[in-house]
Amino acid sequence: MKRLVVTLALAASSVSALSDDGWVSVGSTQVVAPASSEPVVTPDQSPILAPSANPGGDLLTELMLQVEQMKTEIASLRGQLEEQQAKVRRMEASQQDRYLDLDSRISALTLAPPAVNSQEVTQAEADNNDGEALPPAGEAYKSAMQLVRDKKFAEAREAFDSFAENYAGDALAVNAIYWAGEVSMVEGKLDVAEARFRTVKEDHSDHSKAADASYKLAVVLDKSGKKAESKALLQEVISKYSGKSDSTVSLAQAYLKKMQGTSE
Repeated sequence: MKRLVVTLALAASSVSALSDDGWVSVGSTQVVAPASSEPVVTPDQSPILAPSANPGGDLLTELMLQVEQMKTEIASLRGQLEEQQAKVRRMEASQQDRYLDLDSRISALTLAPPAVNSQEVTQAEADNNDGEALPPAGEAYKSAMQLVRDKKFAEAREAFDSFAENYAGDALAVNAIYWAGEVSMVEGKLDVAEARFRTVKEDHSDHSKAADASYKLAVVLDKSGKKAESKALLQEVISKYSGKSDSTVSLAQAYLKKMQGTSE
């Protein structure tokens, strides 16, 4: 009995000593250290850092940094998009001018008026209702082209039509008909443009402007709602002028692809 009392007293004394040191033993021999930010040394002498007082703080900071980075990237992408949109607007603004400058070689020829047969000039003068002498064909054609560059499209169309009529035997007469179709297309006069392009295509099929006229006729037909005829003509341009007028063929292929894409 005395031995049991001594044992209990020693156990109580041990518990009291452990409590004074801040350690608690609950129902087992495993000792648990109190919460502390200081490293805890385990029996194998490996230090273990106690958990942070705010374990979610670092994660929140990281997420905020990622959000800020995404905002910066979005702002950069918006800047690139605005730059591309500005380029597209500039391209659209200049499209009309480039559209009307496709015949640069012919325009260059106007700088040096071609030789005109005197008999043709005499006939042109005779056909002039006002009885006034007409200028040389080269000068007349150059004047019409200048009206195009000045964006005086209605006047340019009349000048090209007059040239085709007054200088019918001139080498530039078919070019004048073609350009009358071009400026009519810019004006939105699709019926007039269709007639001019069709004249070049059907009446002057061997002319250097026949390929371009055929392609532009297909475009006019599409804009006029005649899509089936337009597609058929584009196919004709691709097959007929492949290897002869590759730039026009490329335009026809691209336009046909666009039509087929929008119809799907």
